Parts: sequence; structure tokens; C-alpha cells
Amino acid sequence: MLQANLQTNECKVKSLAKAMHVLECFSVKAREMGVSEIAQQLGYQKSTVFNILSTFEDLGYVEQNPQTGKYYLSLKIMHFSYIVNSHLDFRRMFQEPINQIAHEAGEVCYLGMPYDHKVLYLDSAFPQGGGNYRSIAGETAPMYCTGLGKAMLAFLPEDERELVLREPRVKYTDNTIVEESILRENLDEVRKNGFSVDNMEHEFGIRCVAVPVFGVNRDVVAAVSVSGPSLRFDPVSILHNYQTIARIIQPMQYRL
Repeated sequence: MLQANLQTNECKVKSLAKAMHVLECFSVKAREMGVSEIAQQLGYQKSTVFNILSTFEDLGYVEQNPQTGKYYLSLKIMHFSYIVNSHLDFRRMFQEPINQIAHEAGEVCYLGMPYDHKVLYLDSAFPQGGGNYRSIAGETAPMYCTGLGKAMLAFLPEDERELVLREPRVKYTDNTIVEESILRENLDEVRKNGFSVDNMEHEFGIRCVAVPVFGVNRDVVAAVSVSGPSLRFDPVSILHNYQTIARIIQPMQYRL
């Protein structure tokens, strides 16, 4: 709530900023939201939220569920996702490599990029042989407790990294690193080794190995990870998965 208010105060058109914050409340986990929920989350007046949602509804960007009275994003929003995707050339460039990684590692492979101090999942590839997998493209996750996130956080410019490290951290599991000094040491290890490990820090029972991807300006632009059940990720397999990712994405490094 505080962050939304601070961002709104910094904007020239504050009413537009408020409207966009309302849209940003919707997510994969919060597909439908009511006026009161959004007002409480953002700290806005209910009348303000209602007027914003009514305007978006008139324009066709949200619809209201007649049974619950809650609002949800309409298919018109997808128009913008198609435009964005058309410019994400490196997402298409990584489709073959992440498929190869998933095939060789026999585990799920994810592609993500830094976005608003979080990880934005862009794409995923699944190993052959089936399994209960789902795509999480479009979802976000914290940087400090995910493989993709730590692989990118460690190599962000220092000022950006410090902004992320100043933010409060939630302890998702017993392994989540919330102490700043320990997290800094962990990021030092990532920079030293060239890869990160999520040791059941975001989800219990899941381990992850991730490698950063650098652009032509040597800035970190993305990361690629292999993720799976913790029992299959012992030190030997962790190193093997790192080497697999690094080898396959090597042709992409410093070229995007």
C-alpha cells in the first residue's frame, strides 16, 4: 500500500497512476477481486476503486461476475500481451535451448527476466514422458528466494541490487534466507560460482539451479533454471545441471 502511494505521488497524472495500480492488483492467484479487496490492498477509497473499475468495464478491459459481483480482466487485455510478446525476441530465441535443457536434464526448465524487483517468468519447457506440469509464464516471484531471482540479483548493478535488498523479505519455508548478511554471502557465492541454487527456499521439496544470461552491454538480462524434486538434486546433479544449462545457453551470452 505504501509503495503504491509513493509511486502515485511521483507521477504527473496521479489519477492515471491510481487506475493502473488497480489493474495491477489482478494476478494469476487473484483472478477475481472485489471493490473492497482492492481498496484495502491499495489504501484507496472504495468509491475511487469503484469509479476506476466502472470506467475499465465501460472500455472493455474488465468484466464483472454477476454471481459474485467481483471483477476480472477481460480478453481485451490479451491484445497488449500479444504486442509485448512480439517484441520479446529473446523469448523466442530461447525456446529451442530451454527445450533442449529440459530434455537433457529430465527436469522442468524456466526462463525469466528481472521485472520490478521480482522475477517475471517468460517461458517454460518440460521433459519428455509427461508429468503434472503447468506453465507459469506471466507469473512473478521474489528474487531473494528463487534460483532465477538470485542468479539475476547477484549480477544486477549495485544500486539496483541494494534497492531489492532493502525490501522486506517473507520466510516462505524454513530454508528461506531472510537475514541480510547471510543473503549477501549467498549472492557472493553466486557471483563466484556463476550459478545460483534455490535450496527449498521458495517452495518446500523443490530445488533449483539457475544461470544468469548477459546482454551485449554485459548487464544481466535474464536467467535460465532447472527445477525439480529436492531428492533428485544432490550436489553431483546440481553441478551437472549447472553445466548443462551453461553449455546450452553459451551461444546466447553477451549477444542479446
